[in-house]
Amino acid sequence: MRPFTHAALTRPLLCALALSCATATFADTATQAQHYELAAGPLGRNLSLIATQNGIPLSFDPALTQGLQSPSLVGDYTPQQALNLLIEGSGLQMVQKEDGSYTLEKSPNLTSLPAVKISASSISSPQTSLDYSRDELNAVQPRDVKELFKKDAAVAVGGSIPVNQKVYVRGVEETAMAVSIDGGRQNNKVFHHNATNLIDPSLLKAVRASAGVAAADDGPGAIGGSLVYETVDVEDLLSPQRNFGGFVDGRYSSNGDQLTTGASIYGRNSGFEALFYLNHTNGDDYEDGEGDTVRFTEPGLLSKLSKVAYENEQAGRFELSMENVNDESQRPYRANFVGLTVGRPVPESRVYDLTRESLNFNYSRDTAQGLWNPSVTIASGETELETREVPLADPTALIVYTGITESQSMTVKNTFYTRFGEIVAGIDHYDDSAIFRYESDPDLEEQAENLGVFIQMRQTFGEQLNLSYGLRHDEQDFTGTDGSSHDDAGASGNIAADYQINDYLTVKAAYAQVWGGVALAENFILNGGWSYDNIKAVEAENYSFALRTQVDGAFAEATLYQTDIENGRTPSYGGGPDLVANFKIDGYDIVVGYLGQQGEITMKYANIESEMDGIVASSYDGNYFTVPLGEIITVSGTLNLSQIPVALGMDAEFALENDAVEDSGAKQDSYTVVNAYVNYAVNESMNLRLSIDNLTDESYTDRASYGQEFTTVKTLLEPGRSAILSARYSF
Repeated sequence: MRPFTHAALTRPLLCALALSCATATFADTATQAQHYELAAGPLGRNLSLIATQNGIPLSFDPALTQGLQSPSLVGDYTPQQALNLLIEGSGLQMVQKEDGSYTLEKSPNLTSLPAVKISASSISSPQTSLDYSRDELNAVQPRDVKELFKKDAAVAVGGSIPVNQKVYVRGVEETAMAVSIDGGRQNNKVFHHNATNLIDPSLLKAVRASAGVAAADDGPGAIGGSLVYETVDVEDLLSPQRNFGGFVDGRYSSNGDQLTTGASIYGRNSGFEALFYLNHTNGDDYEDGEGDTVRFTEPGLLSKLSKVAYENEQAGRFELSMENVNDESQRPYRANFVGLTVGRPVPESRVYDLTRESLNFNYSRDTAQGLWNPSVTIASGETELETREVPLADPTALIVYTGITESQSMTVKNTFYTRFGEIVAGIDHYDDSAIFRYESDPDLEEQAENLGVFIQMRQTFGEQLNLSYGLRHDEQDFTGTDGSSHDDAGASGNIAADYQINDYLTVKAAYAQVWGGVALAENFILNGGWSYDNIKAVEAENYSFALRTQVDGAFAEATLYQTDIENGRTPSYGGGPDLVANFKIDGYDIVVGYLGQQGEITMKYANIESEMDGIVASSYDGNYFTVPLGEIITVSGTLNLSQIPVALGMDAEFALENDAVEDSGAKQDSYTVVNAYVNYAVNESMNLRLSIDNLTDESYTDRASYGQEFTTVKTLLEPGRSAILSARYSF
């Protein structure tokens, strides 16, 4: 299930949400046509609005509409016609009960549903710990990955600008997870001073994480779990009645006079689809909460996305996607902090030119039944970082370093729908490389090639138990910078269960043992003189245990978890390629909240501790594995006004003082940051939003950012207060 997603907490419970009023009956209004001008939006919310306005006695489980978007509704319709148009193509149907009321149920005619584009289990996976739908992403409207995860206390993002932001899920850095974008494996560990995965979240349609315990079909190397990103398809942007559309949007931020402009055009005809998207941000350096300009932080993001696809009910779906994200600008010499007060003198800044690009082909045919539901993903990805600096000793010279990580991957799998559950079985392969280039010197390269086989079983027993378990076996061939080859193999297993004890209480438990092979070193420390005689494969053991309860709209959940990593690779240029360490990351989350018809409020608390070889890990020790986090609280809430298309929202983060890292020289200070917004859907074409970020103008360094515990490091402060006006016009 989904500890971090409020709607997912209702999935095991069938708690009806009353949407009717007693002022009129459906029989009185069913034949009376009315004029509607309803903007596209979350299906559950729009159904609720139509039902309430017309006195229709309608009830349904909110989990049925989770992640579903209704089309816009413009014209004259009876209430019954309006409701049927909203659920058209959703796989849901209106069913009248004996007392004359209506309920929403899944359509029994599964063969009439559109094919699933990328195969996904119809059984809720007990491994899933975070699941953002398109609706939730639209509500947040994230500009970067920090905003994407800002409501989740257990997901921390260090760094103040996209080029230096790293994601930590329950204390585990994303490099130690199996990360994919549109099914393509990500191998982006280039330089520890910059971001691991440079992502523009503007056109994401889903984000899913399985923290710690990942399923076997999530891919190899899931040491600390998996993290999955999916970009939007044409059907996510077009209503069923339309075949062509697009949008233009703009966003202005007062802090740094930063302007973001984007545009997209998309269409479909006779099963063919095409989508093109371009987004660009420019402006000046931002000011911190003290009113000081933080130099070398000007935005420089340029992102592009292209998709073409063909879908046929019998043949399946064929999709080709191309993505390019670039950030190029003058940055602090070490992009994740301002500077050091000790050590060799270095220039104040240098250019970081970071580009991530991918080319993915996906084929899937998922009928949600039978024994033949194949899926194929072929992906090629590359991340290149070029740094350009003028040395202090010679102002006329230019030093250029280049790091390139590449990954070619393929996954072939099939889903077998049987009377006792779903079985996903297949093979996957990757060929990863890390290359470092400096002027006329020969390239330095590490390479890893892996072949894996896997099987994952998902079962549901009655309405009480969801079970998922699987195995995978991987064989890896690793090649060092000296040309030496090292073969190794290992097995991984996982099991997770979600059991509904009664109508109010659910228990969840998961365990995984993972073999991850040898991870590539970051490009900028590769050394041609390394000896790989003692290279070791990394392994991990993960577990989690959770209790979840819900009474009507109120819910609460507590989760305990631990990740133990053995032989985590920690090479250094001078120390050699075979240095390893053992990491222990453990903690617990508590989530409480209330979900109502017009909005929700949620509070999340996370307490996460990290150790390296039995000692509290610092942000230096934990590069590519973990970071000290301590205690973090997030509060978020939304309110949808019933009479006008306005939504109000806020979120706040409270990081408590963390003195566990004082042995490194200093503690991590506490801070409070509050954000708020008002969103106005002017009509079906125009949407406006006014946001105030860092409302109290707090001066702080994000808890997951580098160097706060070291007295010799001057950290990067986050942006101070900023007023942001956003507008999107769709056509």
